[in-house]
Amino acid sequence: MVDELLQMARAVQDAALATEGVASLGTGRWAEAATYGAGDKVTGVVVSPNEVRVHIVANYPPAEPLQALAERVRERVTSKAGGRPAMVVVEDIEVVQDENL
Repeated sequence: MVDELLQMARAVQDAALATEGVASLGTGRWAEAATYGAGDKVTGVVVSPNEVRVHIVANYPPAEPLQALAERVRERVTSKAGGRPAMVVVEDIEVVQDENL
């Protein structure tokens, strides 16, 4: 069961990171956002019996509103969530360095 949860968390992590506009995954604000297994963890994704929550750090300036980015991430990770509803937390933004400046 724990291995399945870690596999699910890794699949969600990969799908979220493959979404254009996502710089990285967040670690949580007040508590660590992670899925834990025997000697292992997947940071940025929380798999619980009732939902999957992914914490993202968005690129800034965004190419689209953050709500639209969160919805695209949610659509991508839903298929990896094992039938659980997916929730996306936009935890932070990261300034994209412009090479032309």
